[in-house]
Amino acid sequence: MEFKKIGSNLDIKGIVIHQLHKIAGDRNVGFKKATKVLAIGEKEKIFIGKLNEAYHKKSNPTYGIFAGTHPDFKDTLEQYLSDDRFYDFSVEAASDYKIALENTISATGGFLIFADFVNTDTKNRYMLVLTINNKDGYVVSEKDLTLQDIKNLDISKVDIACMINLTRWKEIEAGGDTESKTYLSFINGNKSVSYYFLTFIDCDNKTTNTESSKRLVNAIDAYADEKNYDRKSKIQLKNLIAEYCRECMGQKKEISLSAISALIDHEAPTDFLEFAASEKYGVSETIKGDKGVLKKIKYVIYKGDKYNLEFDTALIGKDIFYNSSKNELTFKRIPQELADQIK
Repeated sequence: MEFKKIGSNLDIKGIVIHQLHKIAGDRNVGFKKATKVLAIGEKEKIFIGKLNEAYHKKSNPTYGIFAGTHPDFKDTLEQYLSDDRFYDFSVEAASDYKIALENTISATGGFLIFADFVNTDTKNRYMLVLTINNKDGYVVSEKDLTLQDIKNLDISKVDIACMINLTRWKEIEAGGDTESKTYLSFINGNKSVSYYFLTFIDCDNKTTNTESSKRLVNAIDAYADEKNYDRKSKIQLKNLIAEYCRECMGQKKEISLSAISALIDHEAPTDFLEFAASEKYGVSETIKGDKGVLKKIKYVIYKGDKYNLEFDTALIGKDIFYNSSKNELTFKRIPQELADQIK
């Protein structure tokens, strides 16, 4: 098997690092601008590659959109996409972040990193924005704002990060992608900085109950297929998850992706979590369930004296119809093999 180097599937268009000095309790913010965009070498590719990999696999991102409340960052990003001046974009965006820090007395400073890259596997272009405090002095040189040692890069060292799928964003805005609703995601490494960073980016978790539930159902089906579950195992798995979701919704609690992952395999409790949280499926860590969607996870199993029934509830309304007033169940488009037996 050929192993790809970390970052080899990324075409990095630009990375720039700025530093903002601020002490909690003080509104004064010092702004040290980078003198230029970083030269892209092996170290920079590995840095973005490690972040990109860890972002989806280890951080449980929340998916959303631009809220439209504080549009400065979005407007600056749109301007960059039209004029392609990455450094100017980063300076203007960092200036906006400086204002967000000044307006938050408890905020502290750190390094603000912007990275524009294309994933050559998916052909999607991204803007990654993240902050780190460099307490361990392991990533950024304070002298010239370049990358230093990245061998021990740990996603937990990231205060907070946001990744914007620029390709999907523009497709959705142009009306070309009618399936997707979200185009950005964010992680909270340090909850104390979440508010002012998310306000600066203008992130909003706008994944609807229906959409987030559909994403969960899709991820469950895909995971079962990838793991080659037999029919019996798949039914047991889906009914177990359906019962957990039903209990959460009954108690008006949010559904936890981590809890579902642990239910599926207590020996590898993060396996499904990493699978479902990937950008391909985009399941957020917490979900406000849609009963109409999540009931489709469940299988109906009935064993009587005269006949047995077993079917996926996702077929209800498609090939199977229930009339509650008449207490009738109707099957349509039955397989020819079944029809031949009846005949």
